[in-house]
Amino acid sequence: MDPFTRFLEDLERSRPAGADRGPENLVVVRSVASTNQLARELVAEYEREAQHLHPVLILAWEQRGGRGRQGRSWTSPAGLGIYATRLVEIEDLSVLQSLPLLVAVGLCRGLAPHLPVPCRLKWPNDLIVETANGRRKIGGILIESLVRPGEGAAAIIGFGINHGHAAEDLPETGVSLRLLHSPAALATVIWGVIDALERELRHLGDTAYAAAQYRDQTLHQPGERITCRVGDGVIEGRFRGFDEHGRLLLERDGEEVVLTAGEVIE
Repeated sequence: MDPFTRFLEDLERSRPAGADRGPENLVVVRSVASTNQLARELVAEYEREAQHLHPVLILAWEQRGGRGRQGRSWTSPAGLGIYATRLVEIEDLSVLQSLPLLVAVGLCRGLAPHLPVPCRLKWPNDLIVETANGRRKIGGILIESLVRPGEGAAAIIGFGINHGHAAEDLPETGVSLRLLHSPAALATVIWGVIDALERELRHLGDTAYAAAQYRDQTLHQPGERITCRVGDGVIEGRFRGFDEHGRLLLERDGEEVVLTAGEVIE
């Protein structure tokens, strides 16, 4: 039996009975350029056919061109990680504000039971663990919104988690469940993560809840000096927390700076 067929059997066998089994439509592919790209193609096809887009989860055994933020590549060798996209139909665009926060919290919570150390969030969308060699990234999120004026949007929630990667498979700043000596099987981790993500998506639109839960999972400590990339520039300051909308608050030269977009790089 080839590894992909065994993976399919493991997914079916380990799918927990009675749990939130995820969206009604599951697509599992052997190889794809990226799950987000496939999701965009699905959205376009549904629009051409004037059909309602039902909830979809796409899983890939391998990605040939996985992406992270800023167009960076995401290492996606066959069978070594979770390479996934969840498609969500959004009617009220205002709920998009809570979406990234809830997704990050859900993935962090779903991954935590399989880790020997806590999972934390580096703003806005990195899943981080503390190791003997410092902070290392074990997963990431890439969310894209296809907005249709007057008709809502399709939210494309892409995420990747390093499972079976060896050190040579990852950048120096990366880590995997294997390197953390976690015994959890890939299919088991997938369903745990999906279950936790679906639970958090039930709170879509509740920004106060989303911001509060994100604060509980954050890596950043009050007063910690951090550096953020915003567009082509860099902003440095001391971490002051998150506001009620989940925006990052920094203190710089005695003034408060509010960041709605960007990423912490140090």
